[in-house]
Amino acid sequence: MARWMTSSWKGRIKYKGQALLLQLFLMISLASWNIRGLNRPLKQQEVRQIVKENKLSFCAILESHVNVDNLNKVCSLVFRRWEWTTNGNSCDKGTRIIVGWDPGIFDVVLLSQSSQVMHFQLVFKQDKKVFFCSVVYAANYYITRRELWYHLSKHKVLVGNKPWVILGDFNSALNLDDKSMGASNISIGMRDFQDCISDLEVFDINSSGLHYTWNQKPKNGAGLLKKIDRVMGNIPFVDMFPNSVAFFHPYRISDHCPCLLKIPMPDKNKHRPFKFANFLVYKPGFIEAVKKVWDTNIDGVQQLRVVKKLRLLKKPLRALLFQQGNLHKNVEELRSKLDAVQRDIDSNPLNVVLREQEIKISADFQEACLDEERFLKQKSKVDWLRAGDANTAFFHASLKCRNHTTRIDVITNTEGILFEGENVSKAIVAHYEKFLGSEDDIAIRP
Repeated sequence: MARWMTSSWKGRIKYKGQALLLQLFLMISLASWNIRGLNRPLKQQEVRQIVKENKLSFCAILESHVNVDNLNKVCSLVFRRWEWTTNGNSCDKGTRIIVGWDPGIFDVVLLSQSSQVMHFQLVFKQDKKVFFCSVVYAANYYITRRELWYHLSKHKVLVGNKPWVILGDFNSALNLDDKSMGASNISIGMRDFQDCISDLEVFDINSSGLHYTWNQKPKNGAGLLKKIDRVMGNIPFVDMFPNSVAFFHPYRISDHCPCLLKIPMPDKNKHRPFKFANFLVYKPGFIEAVKKVWDTNIDGVQQLRVVKKLRLLKKPLRALLFQQGNLHKNVEELRSKLDAVQRDIDSNPLNVVLREQEIKISADFQEACLDEERFLKQKSKVDWLRAGDANTAFFHASLKCRNHTTRIDVITNTEGILFEGENVSKAIVAHYEKFLGSEDDIAIRP
């Protein structure tokens, strides 16, 4: 009996451990927080609370003020079983950045560091996905921050076209609306920051929560509020993690917001709604498919007939789109064929058959490029370049940025309850069901 009980409890513990691990893998959370000093037990307790509340797997503490000799004691109290590292050896006084992470979730490699930034490579243990992460704690003076901008620009060369996220305290507003009051002109420090962001080709991750991340907290009167803490990523990052979202929580005992980056990991394929591709109107078979459906006899009022006919069009239009194949792959394959036949012509310039093949392939290639161009233009919803040249990289980038920034990842209902991820759509439906009323029978009097 005792042996059975032991086995049962082991099974329960193992099951709970697996369930917890699965929950962690479904949502990975990173954070940075300028909490100004980590020597005080109250500050240490608040950091542990943030880690616990948000199930963090990676946490960066900025402006820690912890002496190098005391790092081991403080980090052991804060991060417990986690691994950690700091840039204490790069700082003149105290430690500016402390980073801890859960070794069960990530393999973390420290690539380089300075007094204002630490660069990491993070590898997910679940699926071996890799991305770069830079934790920033910028200097107060804009002249000194130029060293940080230079350091980030150099690191971009290493990152290349790989996923990269940058989070932390940049100690500078980026736009004029990042300040609650003050001068209405762009300062030198802001212009330096803007130039750096443009050079790095990064942008703010889709965010929720507080807009202003720093509170001056004066003794009397209204203090200045500024957005100087950010979570930014490049296009490859939002391409790999399209549902990532940044949260800016209240300050609590600090004058800075905790900055959270949540990365939902895909667990199932969602049903995709029907979307009409405009380039299909130029394809053979489009007019016939529409005419066949529109000539179908459907009973009912005019509006009902139109709705039903549009619904019937989905199947033939989906089939027509499927016949076109992968537009991007078509362009690549036809480009390769065109290159090959032109090489053959160069070796045998009098071959009439090769000339005819080139004409045919060239026409197919130009049509495939036009299809891809029209498709990307529709999806990106960006005005066509005035020069008129195809620029699919531009449209791909615009599309990914737009899709990322226009999503609703977090919503709060009228009762102040926060909904995330798949629960957002349920909260919206519940709100309008309550707002518009429920369905009921209607009695029509003679």
